[in-house]
Amino acid sequence: MLSNKKFIAMLGGGQLGLMFTQIAQKKGEKVLVLDPDSDCPAGKIADKFINADYLDEEALRTIVNNCEVCTTEFENIPFKTLEILEKKIKVYPCSEALKISQNRILEKNFLKKINIPTTEYFEIKSKKELDRLSNISNWPYIIKTSTFGYDGKGQKIVSNFQELLNAYIELESKDFILERKVNLKKEVSQVAASYGDEIFFLPISENIHINNILHKSLVPADINNEVNTSIRKITEKIIKNLNYKGVICIEFFIDENETILVNEIAPRTHNSGHYSIEGCNISQFEHQVNILSNKKSEDSILISPAVMINLLGELWNEKAPDFNAIQDGNVHIHLYNKTIAKKGRKMGHVTIINDSLKSANDIADQLFKSLN
Repeated sequence: MLSNKKFIAMLGGGQLGLMFTQIAQKKGEKVLVLDPDSDCPAGKIADKFINADYLDEEALRTIVNNCEVCTTEFENIPFKTLEILEKKIKVYPCSEALKISQNRILEKNFLKKINIPTTEYFEIKSKKELDRLSNISNWPYIIKTSTFGYDGKGQKIVSNFQELLNAYIELESKDFILERKVNLKKEVSQVAASYGDEIFFLPISENIHINNILHKSLVPADINNEVNTSIRKITEKIIKNLNYKGVICIEFFIDENETILVNEIAPRTHNSGHYSIEGCNISQFEHQVNILSNKKSEDSILISPAVMINLLGELWNEKAPDFNAIQDGNVHIHLYNKTIAKKGRKMGHVTIINDSLKSANDIADQLFKSLN
C-alpha cells in the first residue's frame, strides 16, 4: 500500500483509466481520477472523482494533498499539468516525455537525435516550408497535424503536391509533419514497463488496422528472434533517453525490406497491450500499478496465444450487441461503460485465449462476424 497519502492520481478517465482503476482496486489501492468529462468510465468507479479541467488549480491542489504519485491515461493531457504536479509529487511519466510524445515533430526529431530509424519526414510550420516540398518525387506521403491526432484523425494520404496543398488547407492546423508512406509488411507494438532500475518487456503484438483504427492484435507476433531482439533494444534506448518511468508502448513498422522503423511513442498503457490482462501472468495495467505503488515485479510471460479485437460504436448502431450468448470460457469480454456509442469510438474489446494462435484468430473472426 502507499505509505502516507491514500490515493494514486490518474489524469484521464477513459477506458485505459478504467482498466487501471479496476486492477489497482483489486490490488488494494485507491484511485483518484481527474477528468473534464462528468460521464467518463473511470470516474464511475474511482474511489475519488474530480470533474474538472486538467489545469484547474483547485483540482491540482486536491491531487497534491491526497496523492503522492500521479500518472496519465493518454498523451494529450497538457504537459504543463505534469510540470505543476511534479514540483510537489512523483509523476510517471514525466512532463518532458509527455511533451515529446504528444507532438509528432518533437517526437520524430527526438528519435532522429538518438539515431532511431523512422520513415523520411519533413516539418511544415508555414506556407513557405510547404512550397519548398514541391519537388518531392517519391510519393505517396502522409500529412499529419503535429498534435491531437489519434486513430487516423488529423491526417491524410497525399499522392502529389496538389493533394498536399489541398490537405494542408483542409486539415486546419498551424504545424504539420509530412511522413513518407511506408511500404508496410506488418505493424507491431512493444509494450514495456520501466521501473527505473529495471525494464520488463511484454510479448510483442502484431496489429491489424481498419480505417486507421486498431481492429485486432495477435500475440505472439509473427517475427523472428532477430527482429524481436532489435525491437527490444530500440525500446530500451528510447526509455533510457526519455528518462522514462512507467508503462510505455512503441509502435513499429516493418517494411517489405524487413527494415524496422519506429512509428510512434505512446507514454502509457496501450490498446495493443490489452491482451495481457488474460494472456500474461502480469498485465500492462498490473505493471502500471506496481510502478506507482513502488512494488517490485517480474517479467510478463505469455500464458497462451491471444487475439484481441476492438468493439467500436458502429456495433451499437441499431441495438446493443448480445454478449450473453457468448459462453466460451476462453472468450473474455471487456465493456467500457460508455454511455454514447459513436462510429469509431472504442466501446470495449474481446480477448480470445487458445493453445493455437490460428484457432484463437479463427474464433475471433467468427465472433466479430456474428456481432455485426
